[in-house]
Amino acid sequence: HKMSRKVEGLVELTNDLLDLSRIEAGLIVQDKGQVQLMDILGNLVEFMQSRAKEKDIRLTLETANLPVISADPKSMEEVFSNLITNAIIYTPEGGKVSVAGAVKGDFLEIRISDTGYGIASDQLPLIFERFYRVKTEKTRSIVGTGLGLPIVKSIVEAHNGTVRVESEEGVGSTFWVRLPVS
Repeated sequence: HKMSRKVEGLVELTNDLLDLSRIEAGLIVQDKGQVQLMDILGNLVEFMQSRAKEKDIRLTLETANLPVISADPKSMEEVFSNLITNAIIYTPEGGKVSVAGAVKGDFLEIRISDTGYGIASDQLPLIFERFYRVKTEKTRSIVGTGLGLPIVKSIVEAHNGTVRVESEEGVGSTFWVRLPVS
């Protein structure tokens, strides 16, 4: 059992590394199409409800009328899948995770907020670095490659967007992804 977990971890790591090198080679964003982010977010939130319910977490999506953007749909799915999954993983039982989208000038802004463990201010600048994982008593048992957020950042930046985070320990974290509309 422990062995298969280890193998799964290695497979995950290999896939993450492949993703990262593909993004850095500029290959991942060649498949641009017209993407409706609300549809992608809607599907992801629906798909992750069971995982959220297992932890008694209220996972909600505030729907909004968002313009279609030019983006690679698979990459967009990966970005928001990563961020929503993280929010669920790092939020204790009975918490809340909310996803919302809005138009801000020439950008779409997608916000993922949680009532999770939060990230210490000295660790915040590091979370987008490869293999960096926040280790506290509360998060020690969480398994992952430490490549999720670097992949998110690479994809978003390859789409000429930005990702930022605000967090308070014991209160929660909010990630904002901004992507150009035109």
